[in-house]
Amino acid sequence: MASRTAKSAKAKTELRRTRLGPSRGQKAAKTKVKARSLSKRELAEFRRLLEDERTRLLEELEAMEEHTPEVEDQVGMDIGGGYDEDLADVASSTFEREKGLALESSVQQMLAQVEEALGRMEEGTYGICQRCGDPIDVARLRVLPFATLCIRCKELEEKTNGAR
Repeated sequence: MASRTAKSAKAKTELRRTRLGPSRGQKAAKTKVKARSLSKRELAEFRRLLEDERTRLLEELEAMEEHTPEVEDQVGMDIGGGYDEDLADVASSTFEREKGLALESSVQQMLAQVEEALGRMEEGTYGICQRCGDPIDVARLRVLPFATLCIRCKELEEKTNGAR
């Protein structure tokens, strides 16, 4: 019974260490996990994912463009004074138009990232971190196929941008 309690306490201490990091007297063990280069099969998988994403984004942009004229016509009537609209209606219409433009811009940026990733495939640089030159981990690319940075470099970038 006592040995189970000791094991449990040791496990809790170890868990605490991994969550909090090393104590003052200990140095952090820096283990660099080297990602491997992508196989031809993986490249084909990522090309398919990127092409599917490009198709989806283009369809989304097309749907947004079909809906946009309706909103612009309504806003034009409101602002132009064609109808006796109250200020809240005009503000609501303006907000909807701005929201639509922001969403469209976001989709266009994502499409550009997908296109750039497909371009890197053609150049033979897909899956290589643009900052350090190491391969980007396959698991990261599965989550974000258009990633340009490995996890380590992305964390450094976020720390740098967060410090500003």
